[in-house]
Amino acid sequence: MLFLYNVVILLISPVLLVYFLVRLWLRGFDLRAVRERFGFLPGLPDAEGGRLWLHAVSVGEVGVAAVLVPALLKKKPGLRIVLSTVTPTGRNEAGKISGLEQLIYLPLDFPLIVRSALKRIRPSMITLIETEIWPNLVAEAARQDIPVSIVNGRLSERSYHKYKRFQFFFSSLLKRFTDVLARGERDAERFLDLGATSVRVSGNVKYDTPAPPKEPPHLAYGLGACRHVIVAGSTHPGEEKLIGEVLASVDRKMPRHLERVAQVEADLQDAGISPVRWSQVKDKDGEHQAVILDVMGELADAYGCAAMAIIGGSFIPHGGQNPIEAARWAVPCLCGPHMENFAEVTCEMVKQGGAIQLSGRETLETAVMKWLDDPECRVVQNNRGASERTADYIVQVLAGSDKDAA
Repeated sequence: MLFLYNVVILLISPVLLVYFLVRLWLRGFDLRAVRERFGFLPGLPDAEGGRLWLHAVSVGEVGVAAVLVPALLKKKPGLRIVLSTVTPTGRNEAGKISGLEQLIYLPLDFPLIVRSALKRIRPSMITLIETEIWPNLVAEAARQDIPVSIVNGRLSERSYHKYKRFQFFFSSLLKRFTDVLARGERDAERFLDLGATSVRVSGNVKYDTPAPPKEPPHLAYGLGACRHVIVAGSTHPGEEKLIGEVLASVDRKMPRHLERVAQVEADLQDAGISPVRWSQVKDKDGEHQAVILDVMGELADAYGCAAMAIIGGSFIPHGGQNPIEAARWAVPCLCGPHMENFAEVTCEMVKQGGAIQLSGRETLETAVMKWLDDPECRVVQNNRGASERTADYIVQVLAGSDKDAA
C-alpha cells in the first residue's frame, strides 16, 4: 500500500509542487522554508543523551509541545529536541519555546527527502502530536528501528470517518507505531478500531498549560473596567455576523485568521457594532464597544478578561475550536452545535457545568443573558498531569532506545 501511495504522490507531484510554491509566495517567499521542506537540513552529531524529533503541525499542537518540552528536559536534562512544524504561525509560536536544539519546517513526505532528513537529524525517537500521520516518515523510521509514537492523540469524528474510508491503508501504517497515547477513551477506541495495536489513555496535555495568575493580566484592551466582557474566540466566516447580530452590545471580538480582519470589521459594522482594531488602539484607557484582536498569541490571556466565552468554529459546520484556553480562566463557554473536533472535552465540560452547547443562533442570546454569573468551570483541575505521564513515557522509550543502540 505504501508503494501505491508513493506512485500517487509521484503522479501528482507537479501539482503539489506548484501549490506548495504558490503558498510560499503568498506568505512571503522564505528560502529557509524551501530548503527545510526539501530536506536540506544541517547535519546533527550523535546525541549522547538521546534526540527526540517532535512534530507539531500548527499553533494548537505547538501549544502541546510548549508544555511537553520543559517537562521532558526536566526529567532528562541531556535530551536534544528537534521540533518541526508545517505552518508559519506554528513556527513563530514554536520559536518561543526554550531548550530546543533545532526548529525546522517538516520535510515533505517523499521517500528520498524523508531518508535525507532522518540521516541529518539522527533521532532516537520520533513523536507526532495529535493526528499528524505521514506515511513515508512513519514507514522509514520503522524500517530503521526508530520508535515512532503519537502523543495527545486525537481523532475527531470527522477525521475518524475519513481514515475509516481508507482503513486498508492506515491500518498497516498504525501498526508501525510503537504506541499511541490518546487524550481520552473515545480517541483511544477510534485508534484501536483503525488498527493501532498499542494504545493507552494519557489525558490531554493542553490541560497542563501553566495556570494563569489569580488576577488576569488585563491587557488594557480599552474595554472599560466595570463592564461584562464577552470573548468570541477563533471565529470563522459566517459566525461574526451571526454573533454580532445576536450580541448587539458585544464587548469583545477576536478572529482566528488575521487576513480576515477587514471582513470581520465589516460584518460587525453591518450588525450595528462599532469595532476598533487592537493594533490601532491609541487610547488604551478609553472605552470601545468592540475590539478586534488582530495580533497572534494573545487570545489565551484575553480570555482572562472575559465573563464568558463564545467558542468559534462551532456555529458553522467546522468542528469547533479548543475551549480549554477559556476554561483555564474559569470562564464559562458557549458552544454551537458543531464541536466535533473537541467532542470529548466539550462533553466533559458540559457535564461539569463549565460549558453549554447550543442548537444555534436562536438560543445564544438567551444563554448569554442567563449565564453571565454562573459558577466557575472546574474541568481543568480534574485533568492535570497528562504532560507528566506523556514525558515519563517518552523518557522510558528513549531509555530503551539508548540500550538498543549500545
